[in-house]
Parts: sequence; structure tokens; C-alpha cells
Amino acid sequence: MSVDTTARAAGSPAPASPGTAAPANPVRRLREMARAGLPEDPAPVRELLRQATDRQGAIDLEAAGGLLAAPARRERLAASGALTEQRVAVLGSSTLDSLTPLLTAVLVRDGMLPEIRQAGFNQWRLEILSGAPAFAGFAPRLTLCLLDDAAVFDEIGDPLDAEAVERRCAVFPAELAAWAGRARETLGGLIVLCTLPLSPLRRDRLVSYAARARLDAAWQRMNAEISALAEALPATVVLSHEALAQRAAGPVFGAGRMRHLAAHVYSPDYLLAVAEELSRLGRADLGRAAKCLVLDLDNTLWGGVLGDDGVGGLRLGGGYPGSAHRELQQLARDYQAQGVLLAVASKNDEDRAREAIATHPEMVLRPESFVAVHAHWDPKPGSVRRLAADLNLGVDAMVFVDDNKVERGLMRSELPQAATVELPADPADYATHLAARGDFLTLRLTEEDRDRTELYRARAARAELAGSATDLTAYLAALDSELTVEPAGPLNTGRIVQLFGKTNQFNLTGLRYGEQELGRRTADGGGAFFGARLTDTFGDNGLIAALCLAEEPDGAWAVENFVLSCRVFARGVEDALLALVLRAARAAGAPAVTGRFVPSPKNTRFAGFYAGQGFAQVGEAEPETGATAWRRPLTDPQTDPLPGVPGWIRVPDDKGAFHVR
Repeated sequence: MSVDTTARAAGSPAPASPGTAAPANPVRRLREMARAGLPEDPAPVRELLRQATDRQGAIDLEAAGGLLAAPARRERLAASGALTEQRVAVLGSSTLDSLTPLLTAVLVRDGMLPEIRQAGFNQWRLEILSGAPAFAGFAPRLTLCLLDDAAVFDEIGDPLDAEAVERRCAVFPAELAAWAGRARETLGGLIVLCTLPLSPLRRDRLVSYAARARLDAAWQRMNAEISALAEALPATVVLSHEALAQRAAGPVFGAGRMRHLAAHVYSPDYLLAVAEELSRLGRADLGRAAKCLVLDLDNTLWGGVLGDDGVGGLRLGGGYPGSAHRELQQLARDYQAQGVLLAVASKNDEDRAREAIATHPEMVLRPESFVAVHAHWDPKPGSVRRLAADLNLGVDAMVFVDDNKVERGLMRSELPQAATVELPADPADYATHLAARGDFLTLRLTEEDRDRTELYRARAARAELAGSATDLTAYLAALDSELTVEPAGPLNTGRIVQLFGKTNQFNLTGLRYGEQELGRRTADGGGAFFGARLTDTFGDNGLIAALCLAEEPDGAWAVENFVLSCRVFARGVEDALLALVLRAARAAGAPAVTGRFVPSPKNTRFAGFYAGQGFAQVGEAEPETGATAWRRPLTDPQTDPLPGVPGWIRVPDDKGAFHVR
């Protein structure tokens, strides 16, 4: 998913015309572009990396990543401001040098600016036990620990001693858990572990089937316990080596000569699969998982062409190919149940399309499954733009699925920031291919995620009310909004962390917090975290805001960060919440409330927020970041009344309290 690239840099390659062939060798073209100087807009670079991913192997992507990792080229990419920084620490028990360029290539392709550091060979234990000197001052957001079976067998004297192997496998998950805890304390961020594959040489040296079965059982039990660490440990993700192996284009283990010469245990294809999974994690960590799946109808959600075959002639359900199209619908239904919005973009007559969706007996998806149906004869990029605008999402949150190569080419040309899925030729592979991409992966699901379709339907009803209201105040009053504030706790912490991580437009400082940091700071009094919920006549909007408050040395309250979901913009919620903070601070005897605004490409519309609330700027803007500091003294309430909560928002007396410790 890429950023908006409407204005292309001079001299940068235009995307291929719809239906035309891509450049013969994307990596060669990227090398030529690098020699000439990368364009200001990274979109052409990202398109070439996407083509290289689709058509070439790990060795070519490694070369591409090596080109982009050169300091001058990385600085050029950083200067564009179009890529979001993602810092990754890599530790392991084998040589992982080729992982850095592979990860560089896929992160840039996916809209991230990589900064990657590696520990020394097989230093994964010692590095963390010694305080992580290789990562001093780095503060990675993701820390990968990629181990091979030597991490287990190096502690076993006799690999043929079945009991010794079983004992070692039984204790290794606890050792890894202790390591992960130490790594979180030292480095922070998200810890990424992986189950361990068993190399053929370890297993095949056993000459009895019984011994091999015993080793397999012990190894599987160990990996099951490692997988369980994802639930047992905070801020920890565990990848499956089996899933990675299925996605790799080649073997898990590399050539024997490279293992002997340079301790390269894993094959380039397997390391590329690891890099791809880390990129998905990186997007999820930054709150950039896709949110809306836009589906074509003819020969995509069903077989056949509605205009030619009629509703009764559509191939859906039953035998192949109808079963394959139904399988795709079942996948989309399961996505929707986990918070993904579904929409239709089809070249069809709207009435006939809606009739087919509503009446065909084999349809899994029904009218209520979709937040919007765009069925007409206009170009589909326009439909996706309008969908994004109607849903108040970025175009980079949209995933477009269409069987037609021409439509896919047009989408890539006109809206490169949307993710266009290159479907395989056979419908039998549609669902598997889409699921394997991982566009919608998130770190964890919240109740708001599961209810997202209903939330957007309610939003459409609010928009209809807005259209019928005679003025804004009348509309806001008719909504009958109630705002409640709730401190972070077991039931809402996941959503509060998600809001800090995913919200970009109303995000005053850009600070993001993990669950571990939130819990630690709440416990030691170093900060207080809150969520805010808004309900109205159409239902519950869910948790729509998050705040972090802290106490300054002089007793002033500091708004460390304040984020607000875009779905409640222009309803006065931000004004109400800050008014409640000011009211609570004065009641607590604080001398002032302070805040910071750190500009970003997406939050500039709120640059005047603090000034509009009676805050005065303190000093000049920081030259490097443009950040400004603000302060609102809390003097005599008789001479300095505070701004009030907007009249159209109700706040229950016991549901609007803030505190700083």
C-alpha cells in the first residue's frame, strides 16, 4: 500500500498502461534509477519493488535492498517524507546478513523507511544479557529473534540420547520466555519470536522410525509451548516456521556449502518469507493495516457475467468453478467478522447487481455485508476514491480485488496508493492467494474492530441526518450525543493502544504507546491513560479518543498525547475532552495545563487546536521538527472562566473525570 503519488517526479518512470507489460527486469531498472539518482517521490521505486516481488526471486530482491540501503539513497528516501520510519533489531543463532537487504526492499515497497541493526553472529543470548550494547540508543519498534535448531542441540552432549533431547526441548520454551522478557526490558517495542524448524540432518541421522517419531513429538511439544508465549507474554508475537515455509518459494534450509563456509543456515527464499512477515508486522505496529476490501462482482465474487447470463446463470456454489467463487465470499465474510469493511466496485447496472446480491441462493455475502455497493459504468479508480472519502479512510487503506487485468492495471496507474491484488489465473486459487497476502493483519482484535461494519452503517445514518438538518447546530443537537471518559483497564487497554498506534489525522504529538509501557507507567504513577466513548441516537461509536496525561515538576498537568478517531470529527468531541481536562486540573489545584503539537503530513489541520482553546505558545517552534509547546494557566475561576463542553454533548457527572496519577 503506497502513499498518494498524484504528482510524479520529473524523470521517474510512469506506471505501465492498463493491460501492458511491466518492465522486463525491475531490478535492472531500479539499478539504473539508483545510478541516476532516486526520484523525489518514492512511488516509482516502490512500484519496481512490487514488480520484483511478483516476478523475481529472493536474490534479486536482496540486490534491490542492498542498493536502497546505501546511506545516500536512504537519505533520499527519507527526504521525501512519504515513508514512515520503522526500526528493526535482528538477533539470531546463524548468519542473517542477507535478511537486512531483503527486509529493506520489502519495507520500502510497503511504505516504510527501514532502519535495521543486527547483533553479531550467534550473539542472541549474550547481547541481551549484557544490556544490548549493539543497540544502544536505537529503540527498535520490532526486535526479531530468529533461531535454528542449533540453539537447542548445542546444549545436548549426545544427539542420539532421546531422554536428553526431550529434557532440553522441555526447558527451552521457558529459557526463551525469560530471554524475551529481558529483551523487552532492555529494548522495548515488540518482541518477535519464531518456532524452530528441525533440519533434515538432525532427524535423518536417526536410523529407527521409533526414534524419529520420538524426536518429532518432543520437537512439536516444544514448538507448541513457544507458540503459546504469544498469549502468555506481553508485547510478544510468535511466527510459525511452518507457515513461513509454506510461503517460501524454495526450501527452508540453504545450500550445505554456505552453511559450512559462512554459517548460512536458512535459504534466501525462507529469509524473504521472514522479511515479508516482518513487513506485515511493521504495518500492523504502525496502525497501517488495510481496512476495506473492495470486490468486483463478475467472475470474481461469482462466475459469469450478470449482464449476459442473468441471475440464474451465475456460477456460484455447487461444483467448480462456482465453489471457488463461494470460497472467496466465505473468506470475505470471515474478514468482515474481524472488522474488515466490504464494498463492491463493479461495472454493472446497480439495480441488477443489488438484485443478484440479495436473491441468489448461493450468495454468502448479502446486502448487509457491504458498507457500499458501487455498480455503474464509470472507471473503478473513481469508485475507490469515493469509497475512501465516504468512509473517511485513506486510499492506502483499500485493497482492490478484480479478475480483470485491464481493471487492475488501471487501478495501479490511477491509484498506486491502493493495494491491487494480482489474482492468479485460476479462481480455485483466489481465496488462498488473497488470504496469504496478510493485508488486514493486526496485532490484536478489539470489540470495535468486530463491530466496525455496524459502526460505519450508523455513520451513514448520521450522514443522512446531516443532509436533512437545516443547520449544523440542529444536526448536532439531534444526534443526542453522550460522552464518557474511562481510565485504561483490562477491558479497554487494547483499543487505547490501538488508537494511539493507528490514529494519524488528530494525533497531536505522534507518541505511541505499547501495552507494556502503558501498564508500567500507570502502575508507577508516571502517566495516566484514558479512553473516551461517544454514543448517540444511532448507537455506540465505540472508544473514539485516547489521552495520556502526566504531571510536570511544577505540578502542571501535561497532555502528553491526545488522539481522536476521524469518524467523530466536527462534532466538538476534542473541545469537550480538553474542557474536561482543564476542569479536572483546576479542581486538583494544578497551576496550568500544558501540551505539545508535533506537525506531521496528516495532522496539519489541527495545528491551531491549542490556540483555539486559550493556550499560549511557549517559545519558538523547534527548528528540526516544527514542534510547538503550549500552556494554559489555571488562575482564579472568577476572572478566568474555562471553556465549557459544547451544549450538544452530555457528560454524565460520574463519567468525565481525569487525573494524572
